[in-house]
Amino acid sequence: MTGANVSFAPPLQRFNSLFPGQYGVPGAWTDTGLRMHSTGTVFYVDPNFPGASDARDGTDPTSPLLTVATAITKCEAYRGDVIAVMGNAGWYYTEGGAGYTTVIAEEVTVDVPGIKIVGLAPSAMTNVMWTPASDGGTCITVHECDVLIEGFTFTEGQTYAACGIAIDTTYDGATMFGDSLTVRNCLFDDTVDIAIQCDFPWYCHFHNNYFAQCDNYGIYAAAAGDGLSFSLIHDNVFNMVGETDSGGAITLLSDSDNNHIYNNQIYNAAATVPAAATDEGIVFAAGGTNNQISNNWFSCPLPGPGAGDWDDLNTTGGATNAWVHNMCTNGIAVTQPT
Repeated sequence: MTGANVSFAPPLQRFNSLFPGQYGVPGAWTDTGLRMHSTGTVFYVDPNFPGASDARDGTDPTSPLLTVATAITKCEAYRGDVIAVMGNAGWYYTEGGAGYTTVIAEEVTVDVPGIKIVGLAPSAMTNVMWTPASDGGTCITVHECDVLIEGFTFTEGQTYAACGIAIDTTYDGATMFGDSLTVRNCLFDDTVDIAIQCDFPWYCHFHNNYFAQCDNYGIYAAAAGDGLSFSLIHDNVFNMVGETDSGGAITLLSDSDNNHIYNNQIYNAAATVPAAATDEGIVFAAGGTNNQISNNWFSCPLPGPGAGDWDDLNTTGGATNAWVHNMCTNGIAVTQPT
């Protein structure tokens, strides 16, 4: 479901003989107009390619850059630039004997708006491996708008203990603008503490990701932060997220408003017993309002006297939140969880 279907748009190519356009107005005289900026550039990153170097321009896949960090410095705002990261076999579920064992081991800050960072993975699940450069580090910090990240598996470093945060997006209205982040077709494994941390971003889109037993949180807004608003979270799989330590699949502890959370699958092994599974599903702070949580699948039973039920696994948030047609193991939940 993940890396094999990543998609990225190459720069637009026009055929002047067929679409000459109006003189001085590129892209004119076409029925559909320009679908993206005409000067977008693809920058290739492949640390396994012989002679890969950050001294190159990175526009030739047979002469790639060594690091994503350097590729970011070559991007321009809203030009349609794509950073294409080649596959590697550095994970324990890939064939290391085939070579290509050097993973992306970086902690980068995205400070250019409107770019795409895409892993070109050979496998549908394992994707392009990305680890932090230090123990407990953050792989990608997003400080600009309209960024897309897809096709990566975030995991522990080959010589480090854990990935602290895989992706952190932040808006402060002064120097950081993390709105409109899209994360799709990524895998976050059991060595990740927090998969996606949100500090006040709006209009984000998180879909078709697999959260595999992340230690603490899948999608998270801290109590001291400013929440996540006007965002879509759908068609993700959360498998036993937060069961190792305290945490949960989608935990929005700040005032998170106007989000739509739908078609997600949330499996909690304790809740199937049922046993204690407090706030390990979808959790809103009391101040979170106008959210709709619909058509999600939970491995817990309907509200009952036992532990690990619908009310234990989830927390409703504000009174204006709408929990609609969510499926439990023994029926459809028709109440807001307590």
